[in-house]
Amino acid sequence: MKRERTIVATLLWILFSVSAWAQGLVKGVVADSGNRPVAGASVRLYQGHDTSSSKGGTTNRNGLFELEKVADGKYILSISFLGYEDYSTEITVAGNTDVGLIILKEQPLDLDEVVVSASLVKRFADKKEYKLTPAEKGQYSSALSALEFLPKIQVLDQSVSSVDGKAVKILINGIPSTPIDLSVISPENIAKIDYYTQPPVQYSNMGLEAVIDVVTREKQNGESVGVNTQNAVTTGFGNNVVNFKYNWGHSQIGVTYNINYRNYNKRVLDEEMAYSVGGTDFEKRKSGRNSPYAYEQQVAEISFNNTKADNYLFSTKLSFNSLNRRRSSVQDILSSVDGKESRKTGESWDKDKYISPVMDMYFSKSFGSKHELIVNLVGTYYKSDYDYEYQELLEAEPDFETATVIHTDKYSVIGEALYTYKMETVNLHAGSRYMYNNSIQNNLPSNNKITAHEIYSYLGITGMWGDRFNYSLSAGVNNHIFTTIENKTYNFTYFRPQVKLGYFIDPSSDLMFNYEINTENPSVSSLTYNPYYKDPNYIFVGNPHLSPSNNHDFSFSYFKGFKKFIINAEVGYSYTKDAIAPIFQSDHTNIIETFGNLDYAQNMKASLFLQWYPFSNNMLRLRLYSEVFHQINKWGTSKWNHTGYSIIPSVYLACHQWGLQVFYQTQKKSLIGQTTKNIPSMASVELSYKPIKNLTLTGGIRYPFYDSWKQVTSVSGTSLLRRTETERIINNANMVYVNLVYNFSFGQSKSGVKLKIQNRDKDSGILNRN
Repeated sequence: MKRERTIVATLLWILFSVSAWAQGLVKGVVADSGNRPVAGASVRLYQGHDTSSSKGGTTNRNGLFELEKVADGKYILSISFLGYEDYSTEITVAGNTDVGLIILKEQPLDLDEVVVSASLVKRFADKKEYKLTPAEKGQYSSALSALEFLPKIQVLDQSVSSVDGKAVKILINGIPSTPIDLSVISPENIAKIDYYTQPPVQYSNMGLEAVIDVVTREKQNGESVGVNTQNAVTTGFGNNVVNFKYNWGHSQIGVTYNINYRNYNKRVLDEEMAYSVGGTDFEKRKSGRNSPYAYEQQVAEISFNNTKADNYLFSTKLSFNSLNRRRSSVQDILSSVDGKESRKTGESWDKDKYISPVMDMYFSKSFGSKHELIVNLVGTYYKSDYDYEYQELLEAEPDFETATVIHTDKYSVIGEALYTYKMETVNLHAGSRYMYNNSIQNNLPSNNKITAHEIYSYLGITGMWGDRFNYSLSAGVNNHIFTTIENKTYNFTYFRPQVKLGYFIDPSSDLMFNYEINTENPSVSSLTYNPYYKDPNYIFVGNPHLSPSNNHDFSFSYFKGFKKFIINAEVGYSYTKDAIAPIFQSDHTNIIETFGNLDYAQNMKASLFLQWYPFSNNMLRLRLYSEVFHQINKWGTSKWNHTGYSIIPSVYLACHQWGLQVFYQTQKKSLIGQTTKNIPSMASVELSYKPIKNLTLTGGIRYPFYDSWKQVTSVSGTSLLRRTETERIINNANMVYVNLVYNFSFGQSKSGVKLKIQNRDKDSGILNRN
């Protein structure tokens, strides 16, 4: 009897195990009422009301979907796509299951609600999900330009930022990417765009305005080629990229080459300065002549990805980056020393170049539907060279000469791990990031090494409270240890909390509040001494005694989406203790421009973003961004302030295959330490035409009716020095350019993956002359 019970128990255990581990394939085909396949439809499979524990994907170009490794049991199958009614049904999975043909019913859409109504934008606790209609996709030349569909996002050349100039992080199918990668993807290949206007905790110390994850319908077996070229016909200006991708099974290999170049012969540098050192008064007016300025910036990259949706993702990239920049300036100098005038000629030369290989490895793994682990490892090497010469000639003979030569080897390692535990309405996060920098200045025989270690560890929780309230709470500790060229070691530790609260007022409007503390650590380049003489008694140097700054940032925003109108208002306040910024000092022999820690820097800002589609066919889009801000800086006994503003209107008109865009931004002046710097005014007009699918030809003019591109920097908040520097590039005035975007691909579609993390070292280790 005992033996029989043992046999029965064993058989029951085997049957239970087989039942528990039985997994199969769920597949089907999605079509519209005319039996035409619906590509890119979102497919989710979940049990009961637990929508967080789900499997999902998208339909391919034939409307087919396949969900792998689905355990036997009862599930809710949910399918949705823009322009169709949501489909939901209960299915029973037993091994491989074919649900057959699923017909989506078209959803009647009021034309007044097609473009901007918030009811067409899915809102989540930490993001908004946007889907573009075929007509909207047809208005853009690439996935990069399509980002302008998002509120407050601005695309210029092959870069993307918020309209107020802040950085935006780009991901493609969850893989850390760049705007260059998006520039060679067809907008037709966009399945959806996840828009994180409040960056997640792992990005909190990167100064980002937003994180954008573009989910595409990548090809399962096939190739894609993308070309995006922008070249001026009136001067030396170009941004060009070509990309090739090959997909097979769950893998993809890609090759990208990008070159940006400038080649000008009419760069003019004007300077006015006045200062006193050692009891002597100096005044100078330097009037620039036409001088050359050129650079070539290149990136060659090979990448490999292997992924299975809702399971794992492995990505590795090997890139080779290089920069070769040259500039010179010739100036006619009117010099006055204690009232005695003389006329001189000033000549300067800069040569700045580096090579930088980068290895970026990235892995994420889902354990069931609730656990996810992400690991990112980045290694970077910079070999940098900088040569600078300046001389003043009096009657063709040298009156003053100086030269600076710097050769630096710098390498860094960045490693980060992030664990996420997903529940029905809450996600828990825990992560840690470690950064190591080692810089050796080879032109110095000793005391030539700087090392830095930084660890940032954090815990966070994100979720919904009811149907209207969302929150994200986190706390982190930042520890920074660095050793300067003077062999002095500094150790700083900061606590960094973050609170993000949101309230959905109704389906089309919400309120958001954000408070966070961020730490800015001194860059390796700013810690180097490296003197550059801007004048015989005026030098620019780094500061090995810098300490980190601590920034407290508050913001409160309101968003409302009417039928064809968007309004987004925001107010913000930031307080930065020990802000790292340019300052001026005197040692009674020279005026010294360097970086220092201010007592504090304050910034108060109010902004308003408006977007309007006035016609029912959405052919015309009007945008306006405006902001006003007030800044206060304090250092020692000095306290100074500035009030500024910025206005950026734009108009976009689309009609059949044609598109017309007009853009303008006013000059924006702002305080940066004891300097006032302006973002130059800019205007452009672009006319585009799509003769065939996936080919866009654009002709444009930049800085029309301008005499030059112009940037002005002046000194504020100190009596040691009066100085204004005006840099002009006359070649940019009325610059005419041509942009060609072409891409093609073939194969079957597969689903993308979700938001991940990215790290990168952009500090070459050399402090360049301003």
